[in-house]
Amino acid sequence: MVDGFAKEKEGFRWQMSQFFDATTDAIFFLDREYRFTFLNRQAQKDLAPAGDVMGQVIFDKFPGTREEPYFSNYTAAMEKGEARSFEAYYPEPMNFWVKVQAYPFEDGIVVYFRDITQDKALHESLERKSAEAERQHAEIESLYRTAPIGLALFDLDDYHYLRLNDRQAAFFGLKPEEIVGKTLTEMAPIKGLRELFDGVAAGVPVVAYPLEGSLVTDPGTHRYWTVSYFPVYGADGKIRGITAASLEITQQKKAELALVQSEKLAAVGRLASSIAHEINNPLEAVTNLLYLAMHSDDLEDIRSQLSLAEVELRRVSAITAQTLKFHKQESKPQAITAEELLESVLSIYQGRIANSLTEVVTRFRSQKPVRCFEGEIRQVLSNLVSNALDATSAGGGNLYLRTRLATDWATGRQGVAITVADTGSGMSAVTLQKLFDPFFTTKGMIGTGLGLWVSKEIVDRHEGRLQVKSSQAAGHKGTVFNLFLPFAAVER
Repeated sequence: MVDGFAKEKEGFRWQMSQFFDATTDAIFFLDREYRFTFLNRQAQKDLAPAGDVMGQVIFDKFPGTREEPYFSNYTAAMEKGEARSFEAYYPEPMNFWVKVQAYPFEDGIVVYFRDITQDKALHESLERKSAEAERQHAEIESLYRTAPIGLALFDLDDYHYLRLNDRQAAFFGLKPEEIVGKTLTEMAPIKGLRELFDGVAAGVPVVAYPLEGSLVTDPGTHRYWTVSYFPVYGADGKIRGITAASLEITQQKKAELALVQSEKLAAVGRLASSIAHEINNPLEAVTNLLYLAMHSDDLEDIRSQLSLAEVELRRVSAITAQTLKFHKQESKPQAITAEELLESVLSIYQGRIANSLTEVVTRFRSQKPVRCFEGEIRQVLSNLVSNALDATSAGGGNLYLRTRLATDWATGRQGVAITVADTGSGMSAVTLQKLFDPFFTTKGMIGTGLGLWVSKEIVDRHEGRLQVKSSQAAGHKGTVFNLFLPFAAVER
């Protein structure tokens, strides 16, 4: 009877050992003395670095198990009959992370353990990646919120603000949460702005576009921005929204306008000097003629002298009339020929030309008028002629003024080309590179460095081109400015 029971029990143990060997977990048995009484194949493989462990006390064979969390969990399972589960790192000679489960079983405990070193490394890697992703997200969010330019996201349904950063909200003097949900035109009723967004919604981005107008929270102030708008595509390739980046340049624009005004005042000063000289000569002649007339008894002689005085006064009147055309602020472009523009400029500098060693050579081959803001174009030509006279004042030379019909091959627009050239000293490559930069001058204290910069701005507003070539080579010294203006009317 006893032998039968023992055989049945032995058979059960054999079946259990076969089952345990088939599992992927490592399994071993400990008796009441904490000695190893069984190890499945996986346990034998995992504990192989420790040598033969059968019959050995686990606390002696593996000193690390005398420490926590091993000791308390093994003894609780053995002494109290409690199932225990924990994770721990086992040092030498094993050097791996294990997940351990201990259960009471017959006259001891059965211990399941699995090497989770790779799982632990993967988990830690995922945790690190998650932490890194959270950090990057926080950094991006911080950059978005505190960026020095306005950033915003709009939907396609009437262009509502979905989100915006502090800088964008600051344009309106509000907080972001006070703007979210409002529409683009509700906050910025600027002419043409919605049409820009319609184009972006159709897939055409807007890059570095100059925008100006007033906002609903400050309707009395005209402001300026540089804006870029881009479509936002979804995973399906369809446009789901519009992102906007806006940089306010109102202060820079005001400073630029102040510089332009400063150059205008400087140009007036230069003209005043030339005009004073031009007017002084005929006025001196008038004074002398009137003196002679007052002290003459001959009626015919008096008439002759008064007639000559009238001629001189008409010359003064003509100079004054031409001067008034400079810096004239027109609200609409006027039709005028290039020859008329150049002749009016030359009339201002006749005295300076006469007293210099410069010879003026003209050739006007374009009689078709160009529509422009003539006061501004006169300012450009006056600056070019004045510079040419400065270049030839020391050693003399020629000043060439020419006009002809021309085509801007980049755009196909037709217009007039005006050439102002001189045989002066020429300019170096360094000077040419900086020629149109504000405040750059080769005239020392008497120059403002704004003349050509403002001239270039004026030409650009007229959709024209201002180009320059210069040489300091012996026998080929001189400078050539070519100004192209389209015939089409200019819209301010």
